[in-house]
Amino acid sequence: MMNCLRYGALALAFASSIHGAAAQAGFPGAAGDAESKAMSDPSQLRLSPAQRTAVLNAVLQESAKVKAPPNLQASVGGQVPPSIELYTLPNGAMMQSPALRSLKYTMSQNQVLLVDPTTMRVIDILRQ
Repeated sequence: MMNCLRYGALALAFASSIHGAAAQAGFPGAAGDAESKAMSDPSQLRLSPAQRTAVLNAVLQESAKVKAPPNLQASVGGQVPPSIELYTLPNGAMMQSPALRSLKYTMSQNQVLLVDPTTMRVIDILRQ
């Protein structure tokens, strides 16, 4: 019994040291890094002006195939109807922030709506 506890404690110590090393090395998803918090909570998305422009441009290049829903009035934090079709962000947009990987988008009135598909809430609105 004592050996089992000792080995269990060693395994736990080893696992936590690997996780701590990953956090220090800056790996996404490691303990306490800002990107992992943003990935787990898309409502905390914070894009710089340069990132916003890059995401907007990447989406606009592919938006010709997107059908904008008529009369959609959206606001950050508001929900979009479940009938609205959401689209996967282009690779060029997702490269701007790991938090964007969990989001989808739609267009409305020449705006790009970043939407959390699990809650159907608008996380951000990118305007031209």
